[in-house]
Amino acid sequence: MWHNLKKNHIWLILALETYGLAIYFILKHSTGIFMPPGSVLDFLDDPPFILALGIAGTLALIYALWDVHHLFYKPLMTGVLSFVWLMFFGAFLFQDWRNGVLGPQSLLASSVLLIMLGEILVRRG
Repeated sequence: MWHNLKKNHIWLILALETYGLAIYFILKHSTGIFMPPGSVLDFLDDPPFILALGIAGTLALIYALWDVHHLFYKPLMTGVLSFVWLMFFGAFLFQDWRNGVLGPQSLLASSVLLIMLGEILVRRG
């Protein structure tokens, strides 16, 4: 397992960032801090989207720990992880465009997407 963590440490970091975003939305929603009604983020902090973040993070964590090579696991994992982060990046970017200020959530999502893209295209591992 340590050999797999050395080899797939980027996927471990991406899994933890995905879990962190899910925990952020859970804490934000449970403390009573809500987005303005009708905003995109008001829609995306609902439980199905938080569950999608959890599933994507779990798929990345499993790949990072055990380096699964069965049933097209890596393309499935990267597809789900990319879709979830692109969805939230689009929502963050739209929210920032409406507010007129670039927020830290958009920067986090864009950096995660760039790291993921670099890992998929450059390293291919």
